[in-house]
Amino acid sequence: MAESRKERRSLWRVGTESSWTTTVPAVFIIVSLLFLVILPIVIGRHTATMRAEITRVAEPARIGANAIQLELASEFDNLIAFQVTEQPQYRRAYQKAVANQELQYARMRRLAAGIKPEVAAELDILLVDARRWHEAVRKGEFLDRPLPSPVFLTRLFEQHPLFENTLRAASDLQVDIQVAIDDRLQRIRDVEKLNVSLTLVLTILALTSALMVAGLGHQMRLLAKEAVAKRRDALREANQAKAARADAERAERRSTFLATAGQQLGASLDLQQTLDTLAHLAVPNLAEMCLLDVIETAGPRRAAAVHRDQRRAEELGVSVGRPVSAMPEIYTVAMKGGHPRTVNKSGPELGQIIGGPAGDEIASTCGSLLIVPLVNRGQTLAVMSIASPATRPFTDDDSTLAADLARHAALAVDNARLYLESQQAVRAREEVLAIVSHDLRNPLNAITLSASLLKSAPIADSDDAEQIDVIQLSARRMSRLIEDLLDVTRMEGGKSLPIVPQRLDIDSLFREAHEIFRTQANAASVALNCHMSDDLPDVFADRHRVLQVLSNLIGNAMKFTPAGGAVDIAGMAPGATEVIISVSDNGPGIPKENLSDIFNPYWQAKRTARMGAGLGLPIAKGIVEAHGGRIWVESQHGKGTSFSFTLPVFLENAKKDEAGKPAVVVA
Repeated sequence: MAESRKERRSLWRVGTESSWTTTVPAVFIIVSLLFLVILPIVIGRHTATMRAEITRVAEPARIGANAIQLELASEFDNLIAFQVTEQPQYRRAYQKAVANQELQYARMRRLAAGIKPEVAAELDILLVDARRWHEAVRKGEFLDRPLPSPVFLTRLFEQHPLFENTLRAASDLQVDIQVAIDDRLQRIRDVEKLNVSLTLVLTILALTSALMVAGLGHQMRLLAKEAVAKRRDALREANQAKAARADAERAERRSTFLATAGQQLGASLDLQQTLDTLAHLAVPNLAEMCLLDVIETAGPRRAAAVHRDQRRAEELGVSVGRPVSAMPEIYTVAMKGGHPRTVNKSGPELGQIIGGPAGDEIASTCGSLLIVPLVNRGQTLAVMSIASPATRPFTDDDSTLAADLARHAALAVDNARLYLESQQAVRAREEVLAIVSHDLRNPLNAITLSASLLKSAPIADSDDAEQIDVIQLSARRMSRLIEDLLDVTRMEGGKSLPIVPQRLDIDSLFREAHEIFRTQANAASVALNCHMSDDLPDVFADRHRVLQVLSNLIGNAMKFTPAGGAVDIAGMAPGATEVIISVSDNGPGIPKENLSDIFNPYWQAKRTARMGAGLGLPIAKGIVEAHGGRIWVESQHGKGTSFSFTLPVFLENAKKDEAGKPAVVVA
């Protein structure tokens, strides 16, 4: 019985040990399997949530910040372009950029809260800086009207720090968003690393348990294979993500390059400087060498030549400015077709394009050749020939980037050419006006003098005297027209009209103007009325010039006032520093679409064609502004028009200028 009891104890001990050796590994295997299943799900959800945050919140916010930064950069270019070219589309482009920023700001407010507090704080800083910059633009009148160059440059220099602060705030916002994105990506990588580590640990435990339980070995091997497959998938996904990130970074670098190139190309309206900028953008960013040929009436002309090697650049510089005669067929095809052409191995073609004794030698050091025409508005303006290094031929991405750069450059070159043509036209017009105005004075003086002598001589026939009066009247009108041409030429040259201000009584000025136009008003059956408040102060102004302003305004009002109508001249002093003088009529009025053009030189509405030279109102505006005043018009179609201008009040105790005369007081 004692032996049987020992055997039963031994069997129980063996059974108990066998049960433990089977149960414990099985528990380890079950736990390991559970963790191998649960951990990827939990971690996958966690990483998916963080990736979703990047996709839905952080990445759109980064794109929005980048868009704001680009819009801010375009604002500055549009301000300069509007002031230089006086074209309204640049003002509209600026306003559109501001509106786009407001949309981006509204969107960024919703996204910033989901990223991190620092981003929201940076966004608030950007909003404050942007409002300050836009307010500075509004107060600086950069978009209200073209400013004189010194005034514009001074104001732009004063407000430029605000623009720099706004750009810096936009850049800081983008950096903070990118930091948040990188932080989430790092957390994802850390979680994935933890997942891999835990998977390895659990796999080892499962394999160890499988050695203790032979029956579970096959299952553990299957689990191990599954884990390896998951790791392989994770590695493949990581590689794909890395490739996608590399593509995104490459696209971002390309966009940044094109944006920078657009800014540099649009920074100047000088044609040669624009072409030189394009050549230096292509080398070394795209190519080993760049040749630029401008298409002119006589044929292509070499405008720029740049090489990475300074010695080669000097050899190429000899051909700059010379006409390009011999060209390969592929060059002509690219120029006429307007599409890029590629030669995989540039040899004789490149040597022929370079020309000269050094052409073949330089071509032998280059790889492939890319010929890109610069086309804008359907016209080929220039041809860019770029060559790659001998060790790296051009790829499709290079060709696409070169074509995009050419599109930006074509627009800048076209703008520069148009600006050059407009400047030449303005100079030609000013020279013609100056020559005609001065050369007409001598014969006109002779006519005036002869008419005066004839009028002073005894004349038998009264008809002859009448003709002499006509000659004198015509001579005075021609002299006035010459003076107007000279005044307009002086104003367009950026100079103020000369004035000799003194104390001036408004009442005597109105009486003189009334006396000048009384006869004309009676003949036209138009009532000419003067209204002036009793306490109207004297002004500090040039009597002859102010009378010229009144004559232009009253004469225009008389032209368009029908018989039985009235022209009213009024003066009032709403403040202590200026007097407002107005000339009103009850004629047909000025159409609303023409109000913005009436102060432009030589402009006339269709209904007033050939009724004058179109110089009276621009000269009146120049005279008023020379006094430190302002002039404006109010009109209702069918009811009449009112022109008003201001003059500074004469102050007895005002500060004296350098000549000892009272200074002009401007409200």
